[in-house]
Amino acid sequence: MMHEATIRLKAVSPLFMRGADQRKAEFRSASVKGVMRWWFRALAGNYVSSIKELREKEGLIFGSAGGRRSRVIVEARALSRPVPIYNGAQINENSWLEWQENKKGDSYNVRTGRVSPREKKAKEQDKTGLQYLFFSIKLLARRDKLVTFYEPNSKFEVTIKSHDSKAYEAAMASLWSAVALGGFGFRARRGAGSLWFDGKNGAMEALELPTTLEAPDDLRGGIRQAIRLVGNAIGKKELQAEPIVDYPTLTENSSAVAVLNLEAKDDPRYALMEFQEKYKSFRRRRSENDKKDKRENSQNNKEKEKENIARKITFGLPIVKWNLKKEYIGYKARKARRASPLLVSVKPFGGSYRVVLVKMKTKRFHENSELNSLADWRVLKFLDEMFKESVVFGKLDNFE
Repeated sequence: MMHEATIRLKAVSPLFMRGADQRKAEFRSASVKGVMRWWFRALAGNYVSSIKELREKEGLIFGSAGGRRSRVIVEARALSRPVPIYNGAQINENSWLEWQENKKGDSYNVRTGRVSPREKKAKEQDKTGLQYLFFSIKLLARRDKLVTFYEPNSKFEVTIKSHDSKAYEAAMASLWSAVALGGFGFRARRGAGSLWFDGKNGAMEALELPTTLEAPDDLRGGIRQAIRLVGNAIGKKELQAEPIVDYPTLTENSSAVAVLNLEAKDDPRYALMEFQEKYKSFRRRRSENDKKDKRENSQNNKEKEKENIARKITFGLPIVKWNLKKEYIGYKARKARRASPLLVSVKPFGGSYRVVLVKMKTKRFHENSELNSLADWRVLKFLDEMFKESVVFGKLDNFE
């Protein structure tokens, strides 16, 4: 018997998923399946404590390079056409990158630097950009390395098929987690590519995976059900004993899923903008003691510099700009790579939009021993000072 479901999705924020032509947007089955596999591993991490076993379980459902065929077919297609990021010299306002303020307070085009008279009059437009969260998208677009994208409200379909009922349920749980807790495509960890279900989906609801949210706590039941479905699919019922392992897991003892206690917005752009301003302030701020040390040219400056690097690297690597000489740890941080353990997305709750944060702690931050020892996981808890998050799964104390 073939188990099959088609899930209609809608873009909440701009989607920058690319295909074989890296300049052009494409909603690809392989890319969607890749995101599903990542979330499967995060869910399955509740039951296994070794990377080897985790890969075996992943291969059991989605196939492996060793020759095991996937038990699941994933088909994805876009129902909307991608659109140009630039129309001549002006950037598409639906890319959410359109305008920023120069030092004089005038708004100007981020590509040409020319001031637009229309935008001078519309000062509210100065505040609609997400240049900080989407900075690398802006850079690629300005260099013509990214020319199209899917704008908000674009529609998509994902079809999941399997002859194995358990594999089908695990795939559905993985897709639900990807949609409910994360994003797709470029800069998905910083709010781009947030999708949501385009109407209530009966196949998901039949598995007790909610496709409408009225309150933050509605996420909790879906997360726990997704974990149970994956456990059933890999023949596991008992949760693994080790609380923190070397790979990201969505467990009660190694993660936190929270909805930010910021004012709900009618427009998802403004929800992300409010997060952007507070997050930017948090990343850039220095303690009063740090400022005092700098003024007094204290001998402790090097240690303070290391603390600031720790705050930065814990949000992911590389650090692109860091004005330190090669002998400092900052040079290694600039050359290394490590995905951010903080995932930011925006989702609809009862007709308005809220920002969702997912934080995952691992045993080691990075393979480099110096970077690993320098990383300070506490910054993921300190972030709560800005937002007073409503935690719906896991706990912030995991990041002590």
